[in-house]
Amino acid sequence: MNNKNNWLARVSWQEVWRVSLYVIACVIVLYVIPKEGKFKYEYQKGSPWKHDNLIAPFDFAIYKSQAEIDAERETVRKEAKPYFRKDNQVQVTHLEKFTADFNALLAASGEADTVVVGKKVQPSVYGLLRNVIYKSLSDVYSNGIVENEQFISQGEESAKDNFLVAIQNEGITSQMPKSELMTAKEAYIFVKNEIEKFINSHPMYDGEHNVIVDFSNKLNSMQWIAPNLVFDEITTEKVLNDNLESISLTRGFVQQGQRIIYQGEVVGEEEFSILESLRRDYEQHNSSGYSYVFLGQSILYVMLFALIFIFLRTFRREIFYQTKYSALILSIITFTIVMTSLVIRYNLMSIWLLPFLLLAIIIKTFFDTRTGMFLHIVASVAVSFLMPNSFEYFTMQFIPGYILLMSYEKLNRRSQAFLTSVICFAMYAIIYVSFELMYTGLPSEINWKTLIVLGVNCVMLLMAYPLIYIFEKMFGLLSDVTLLELADSNRPLLRRLAEEAPGTFQHCMQVANLAEAAIFKIGGNPHLARTGALYHDIGKLAAPMYFTENQVSGINPHDQLDYVKSAEIIINHVIKGVAIAKEYNLPMQVIDFIKTHHGTSKAGYFYAMYKKEHPDEDCDKLFTYPGPRPINKEMAVVMMSDSIEAASRSLKKYDTESISNLVENIVNAQISNKQFDTTNLTFKDIDTVKSLLKEKLKNIYHARIEYPK
Repeated sequence: MNNKNNWLARVSWQEVWRVSLYVIACVIVLYVIPKEGKFKYEYQKGSPWKHDNLIAPFDFAIYKSQAEIDAERETVRKEAKPYFRKDNQVQVTHLEKFTADFNALLAASGEADTVVVGKKVQPSVYGLLRNVIYKSLSDVYSNGIVENEQFISQGEESAKDNFLVAIQNEGITSQMPKSELMTAKEAYIFVKNEIEKFINSHPMYDGEHNVIVDFSNKLNSMQWIAPNLVFDEITTEKVLNDNLESISLTRGFVQQGQRIIYQGEVVGEEEFSILESLRRDYEQHNSSGYSYVFLGQSILYVMLFALIFIFLRTFRREIFYQTKYSALILSIITFTIVMTSLVIRYNLMSIWLLPFLLLAIIIKTFFDTRTGMFLHIVASVAVSFLMPNSFEYFTMQFIPGYILLMSYEKLNRRSQAFLTSVICFAMYAIIYVSFELMYTGLPSEINWKTLIVLGVNCVMLLMAYPLIYIFEKMFGLLSDVTLLELADSNRPLLRRLAEEAPGTFQHCMQVANLAEAAIFKIGGNPHLARTGALYHDIGKLAAPMYFTENQVSGINPHDQLDYVKSAEIIINHVIKGVAIAKEYNLPMQVIDFIKTHHGTSKAGYFYAMYKKEHPDEDCDKLFTYPGPRPINKEMAVVMMSDSIEAASRSLKKYDTESISNLVENIVNAQISNKQFDTTNLTFKDIDTVKSLLKEKLKNIYHARIEYPK
């Protein structure tokens, strides 16, 4: 039991949690990625087959290309027949109405529809006219009257007169040429023409002819015509869908043992189609070996996540030991792989629409180029495993990502975001066209629609701005955009510092200028150094008159205090500064500058004076700042700049020697007090910073010629 308790005590649960993040990310990726076996051959249309002779390992069908299927679907849609239901009651009702209307008009005219010729009763001219109209109405109703042609004139095929339509009549479906159907207006014209033809062809004397014409003009044949064909949208759509679903997805068959392609043979259109069919069936056949496929995938992805773990722990310890940084990196990489897997598995959209380079932009924004490059390569490899043509996809992502990371500075200007998108599109376009020319040798084979898709991809890179803001809030990070906003001297807290402690404000401005220039020289984040320097002394707002830079009247309140109390007030500006910063919701990265700008050094003047009076007393704790010491280059440079700028104000003589001695003494004292031991500063960096600070101070306090009185 004691051994168990000792083991638990030795366990670093923070370390366990960090490792767990990598395990969780890897498990999510392995769960989501497709489990089908991957076709091991790489090939391109128009290129020689670079592998051994390929023999069919099993029977498989030759699948049609998507273009072929789309063409067949389009043909089916063009030839699709519209379906109509015939309403026979319309014909019965309107013919009865015609008979009644005609008889009423005949009776009103005092005419009869029959005449006696000899001993026979024969139809009169009015009776013959009624028969002509009745027959013409019956004919147009038998063929069918549609309301309009909108349902039978929707394509090139339907525009032809011999285009067939389907008519359902009492459970029986028949087909009829479109030309035999009429609209109500066309039916009216047909009946009217039949009436005129009868009148003009029937022998009549002049007086009778005029009477018949007058009688026919009183007839309104339009009121006896109505559409009797109703468009059946449901049946039309159902038949169309059935025909589309019945399209065969295959167009041939390859038997086991049959030769597919020889080594060195050019992959033509037919060979490419057969290879694609084999790849599709091969991956499905391999799904039976699920456990081995999963084992292979597990080994590869565990290795990739282990590489990230080792890289960060070895070369980027400041990232690795900040759990939120590891969480951000793993979240972005996992999300990228998962989204790509889902797009491939469910064919949601073109893979070229995924803005893969967002990963490189976001990593570079929050971290550095080397980290961004390594993670970009790892993510490109991880995603390429899922692609049909892994090498092509990896090249398409790696080269633009490399150029982007080498040329791209952190997003702090809108124009820079736009320029980044343009550069990425140019690189995508060049690489894509190069691949197409290399594989096919024909510019005509280039699919320009793919370039449009890549253009949309690059426009989506502008999403980096809102995504960076979201990640800042989720993971407590800082981008250069936020740092630039915080460094605005019109921010409420800096404005208050300028008004209530103007000397401290000027001191902070000078420290910010020195720190920014120094960190730019040795490599680091100048925006972070400048912002941290601007806020490092805001704790002096609690008691501004106790600091010499704000004492303009010559009165020093420390003269009325003992050394311990004075030191307490001076040291307390760090603690007060943290409280004020939290009150104004400053980010923790900026608050860290307030905590560390004095490190664990001492309030030197009051400590020396007290020690002089009490040489044997151990009083270090009373005069020591609470710390902690600086943890990165930016904080170390702000510490140096702060101490040197403050001390330089007390120099009696400003020349090269005095400034050089001041800088050397202060920095060497900080080194001897181990203030920089927890940073990644090198001695070369420190020498560079000292040289720069000396030059800057000479420029600030440069000697002037004495003007005559």
